[in-house]
Amino acid sequence: MIAPVLAVLCIALGYGATAVFGTAMVPPPPEILGRLLALVLGGEIAAEGLRTLGRGLAGVAAANLVGIVLGLAAGAWAPAARVFRPLLAALNACPPVVWIALAMVWIGSGGGTPVFAVAAATLPPLFLAVLEGVHAVDPRLAAMSRLYGVPTTTQLRRLVAPTALPFWRAAFAHTAAAAWKVAAVAEFLGSSDGIGASIYWAYRRLEMADLYAWALTIMLLGVAIDAGLARAGGRGAAR
Repeated sequence: MIAPVLAVLCIALGYGATAVFGTAMVPPPPEILGRLLALVLGGEIAAEGLRTLGRGLAGVAAANLVGIVLGLAAGAWAPAARVFRPLLAALNACPPVVWIALAMVWIGSGGGTPVFAVAAATLPPLFLAVLEGVHAVDPRLAAMSRLYGVPTTTQLRRLVAPTALPFWRAAFAHTAAAAWKVAAVAEFLGSSDGIGASIYWAYRRLEMADLYAWALTIMLLGVAIDAGLARAGGRGAAR
């Protein structure tokens, strides 16, 4: 029920914007939807969308690999926590544009820039979540497991992992939802392909129908990702 109402509202707003700014600035909705359909049928949406999503997933995967290892190590060893926690907390405050700029300097333009930017932007919250999860382990159970000589792998599997999992899951949902946005911005600034680069070239060439079609694409992609993560989170909570 909400989707049809939202679609009608967006079309009405589109016609209103066309009437205010003119067709040169805001093409009428049928022209934008026609161009979007052409991009879908031509395969550009699928190709560029998969590039952007793949870069986002690659960055999040790298951040998870490093963040989980560092988080577990810092949680188990207090000196490591004293070193890494303030450092990662400070890095967490950096906006993604900082990492994008550094990636363009260190790596250059191309597909590596979005992957690096996503990994750098999502690593701090993942690390901090895992660290908080390890610190949430019941100290009495941890002391008892050490007293009875429970193997470290068993402690990780039976004690640490179940406690830290909800912390990691929340951070993963947050970073996965943000990853593709960071990837798209990085592509806009420093890549030759992907959804972000498509938006950049439509803007540079003043192809307004293409610009709005790609903008609509990235909005719909965001809605789909957020809905998928919310559904997955609901199933995880149900378990």
